[in-house]
Amino acid sequence: MQISDVQAGRIGEYLLAVYSMLTTDGALVPFQVDADDDHRDLVVAVKGRSTFASLQAKACFQLGESGFVQSNATYFENTIPRDPSWIYVIVLVLDLAPVVWWLVPAPDFNRLTSHAPARGGREVELHFRAHPDREDAFTPFRTETKNVGPKLLEIINALPPDTKPLPGAHLVMASIPLSPQGERVRVRGVRRRSP
Repeated sequence: MQISDVQAGRIGEYLLAVYSMLTTDGALVPFQVDADDDHRDLVVAVKGRSTFASLQAKACFQLGESGFVQSNATYFENTIPRDPSWIYVIVLVLDLAPVVWWLVPAPDFNRLTSHAPARGGREVELHFRAHPDREDAFTPFRTETKNVGPKLLEIINALPPDTKPLPGAHLVMASIPLSPQGERVRVRGVRRRSP
């Protein structure tokens, strides 16, 4: 029996979560994304700071016929991630161990992958092809397992300021108070704005 694409993705997520923590002595903290609506598998944050990156993880378990690692991502054209804080992580797993990793920010991934129509032209498939031991366009993004976390930290620290939350910024969520019957409740001292 063969590992499915879904299983391979989940294995890549788990390996990435484990090695991002292990190789940084816990400086990186991964968070699992439950609703994988936009291909975001993990969010990794720097402990004690509000700096983070979104990650899509892919695990590959064999080399292609020409000796390269192959992985694909499919999107609608207008949903292809373009933000530098979005990082594709591809790991080659051989003999039950992660051997080689590629950590590629979205702008570089989009530029270096080949693009092909998918699903009757309604979507675009990005084709990642890289050699684990030879020079190619993805060589600058290739790393060993022991350097996965430090490389992620390096990428996160180099992100442009407009991709990071402002220092001291906090996520605030608000809701409209409802009565037990599900009706809006007016809170004294709070005015509703007209749309």
